[in-house]
Amino acid sequence: MKISGKKTFLIGLFIIISSCAGIWAENKTIALDSDHVKKIGRTYEHSNGLVLAYSASGIEFNVKSKYLGVTIAGDSGASGHETDSSARIVAFVNGERFLDKLISKKSETFTIFDEDKNVEGLVQILKVSESANSLAAITCLTVNENGIVTPGKEREFKIEFVGDSITCGYGVDDPVKEHHFKTSTEDATKTYAFKTAQALNADWSFVSVSGWGIISGYTGDAKKNANSVIPRVYDKLGFSWGNTIFGINPGNISWNFDSYQPDFVVINLGTNDATYTKKKADRLQEYVDSYTDFLKQIRRKNPKAYIICCLGMMGDDLYISMSQAVSKYSSETGDSKISALRLKPQQMSDSICADWHPSEKTHEKASKQLIDVITKERINY
Repeated sequence: MKISGKKTFLIGLFIIISSCAGIWAENKTIALDSDHVKKIGRTYEHSNGLVLAYSASGIEFNVKSKYLGVTIAGDSGASGHETDSSARIVAFVNGERFLDKLISKKSETFTIFDEDKNVEGLVQILKVSESANSLAAITCLTVNENGIVTPGKEREFKIEFVGDSITCGYGVDDPVKEHHFKTSTEDATKTYAFKTAQALNADWSFVSVSGWGIISGYTGDAKKNANSVIPRVYDKLGFSWGNTIFGINPGNISWNFDSYQPDFVVINLGTNDATYTKKKADRLQEYVDSYTDFLKQIRRKNPKAYIICCLGMMGDDLYISMSQAVSKYSSETGDSKISALRLKPQQMSDSICADWHPSEKTHEKASKQLIDVITKERINY
């Protein structure tokens, strides 16, 4: 018997409600609102739960409880078994990883901890795989009857990271460079971006899609991949290659920029464009011009942010062109709150991960460069 899309959605919703109802008998459910949790990144409030799209999105809260459980809803691709595109969810308690799971079901409840005595501290529940291949939602949060949950505090300042697979943490958990993409080996919390935010005690938000660029996504034949460009999805909740959650596609939902105004915007784009531009003058100029336009788009959405344009971890072929775009933008707008940063290229001695992507050690080195720049600019501005 064929089941309609509407019936499939209702069945999934019934599973979510049932899973929470089973927990209510022993514990209490915590409302996923601003009185209890702080949303991280581009996390979207849906009537059925908090939708996690771009990398490192999720929630943060303080807890005092003997038990902590979370129910996660899988996207339309969740078929009951783990795949190379299953959403990867992690939970940290006071910085220690307590949970690391691939979401293979329409709804599943996980125990983060279950102790004889109260556990107190800061909890972060994050989706560390990218939105293009994986979506998920937090639908239920439970503690014991006397448990207390309060939202995490706003940090000293905010950073937005805009990038490609490097920012997503593509392959960072797979030290074999000949291996290919899997969400199970992708972890945004091991990237230069997350490490920078953590070191500086900053809030973070990611906008990143593997293989994408400014004028062209990755191409193996030097033909333009014009659809895979970040500027066209920058103002959306996320991007998905086809999966939906609760019947919605994040690419159809506009992001509310008023909800998160960063003090810094870090852009790391050009690695994939370089597979198209090569050394052709007209293509290089197109990159410069389009990057300049993107900077204007960034500024319109983030009027107070200092912008850092960086490139180099997987090659700096377009660094000069990127720097030209920064200069062109400043000349045309008079905006001086922007600079370029050449990141040091990855080294074989630091290990090379899946599909020749940076290792965690390389990400750590890049974060130190970025931390130095942000620290300096915070003093200046």
